[in-house]
Amino acid sequence: MFEENNALRGTEIHRRDRFDPGPELRSLMSEGPWSILEDKHSPDGRTGWLATGYDEIRQVLGSDKFSAKLLFGGTAAGRIWPGFLGQYDPPEHTRLRRMVASAFTFRRMQAFRPQIELIVKATLDDVEATGGPVDFVPRFAWPIATTVICDFLGIPRDDQADLSRALHASRSERSGKRRVAAGNKFWTYMGQVAAKTRRDPGDDMFGAVVRDHGDEITDAELLGVAAFVMGASGDQVARFLAAGAWLMVENPEQFALLREKPETVPEWLNEVARYLTSDEKTTPRIALEDVRIGDQLIKEGDAVTCSLLAANRRKFPAEEDRFDITREKPAHVTFGHGIHHCLGRPLAEMVFRTAIPALAHRFPTLKLAEPDREIKLGPPPFDVEALPLDW
Repeated sequence: MFEENNALRGTEIHRRDRFDPGPELRSLMSEGPWSILEDKHSPDGRTGWLATGYDEIRQVLGSDKFSAKLLFGGTAAGRIWPGFLGQYDPPEHTRLRRMVASAFTFRRMQAFRPQIELIVKATLDDVEATGGPVDFVPRFAWPIATTVICDFLGIPRDDQADLSRALHASRSERSGKRRVAAGNKFWTYMGQVAAKTRRDPGDDMFGAVVRDHGDEITDAELLGVAAFVMGASGDQVARFLAAGAWLMVENPEQFALLREKPETVPEWLNEVARYLTSDEKTTPRIALEDVRIGDQLIKEGDAVTCSLLAANRRKFPAEEDRFDITREKPAHVTFGHGIHHCLGRPLAEMVFRTAIPALAHRFPTLKLAEPDREIKLGPPPFDVEALPLDW
């Protein structure tokens, strides 16, 4: 239902003013929890909504009256990429998520913690040995994110650099042909990983899935899950780490508390996650029937895009919407809500809880290498293109 200009407008709405919502999103937030992205008098007769209210978004994402399946040609056509959990509805979603969730148990996360600590230490050792200034996007954010995710998936270290480059190029190359070629390379390799795991399951994430549910999950689903976890997790964790490092140099007095009084800021990660909201919005949800959310009636077939960035920033009055690492239990929807909340949240948070304090301890005088240089952001989601830092 979204024509190209409306899809582009949805992206423009979520462009940032540094860490903050841009003027257009701020304006929509001030008008109330609902805005129309596409008029109900459009050719297909449907309405495209933007939800910016915290409570309203939780209701949408927590409701079984909305579908997460992709939009094609103005309808929820039901097309699903096998294994891509974000595009499934129950009962298929319930079945597949149950199988994959077995790899994210508390016991497995705790066993993986020492590996994350080693990866973070080795990365910071390399940064320190190089000497400043250093671009922290390719030298801090991406190495930690991709190494952690690859190790968790069981991808050999010798293959990780090429695979990470292919993944990054499939999203960042300006040439369409190069993006496609990089994407094909990434998919081909992930297919090889899935096939190898099927033959000889190890102790990694996919080994756990195959051992526990090998007869229930198809080869296509296993490949899709591998690509989905690697693509989504690696990208999102890298973006969060880059933005987190930038936030640190902008707020040195607050991050000093992580070194000096860590016991006083037990909720610091929730506040960082709330304030950054590295994924600004969800893919549209399609109303399966008429449903009332708060005071708004959403008609069957209407699409709702949930602005996670707006919801997180509306939790506090505008004058209080500042970064405060000592804030007590700041609620947020950064990892989503409902049945599609981020499956990899325990792993991602373990990376953040390890990497950000380690960075604060290792480089207490971290600063922008070029204070007058504007930090360039790519289009949403929140993508810091380069972050030259010194110490």
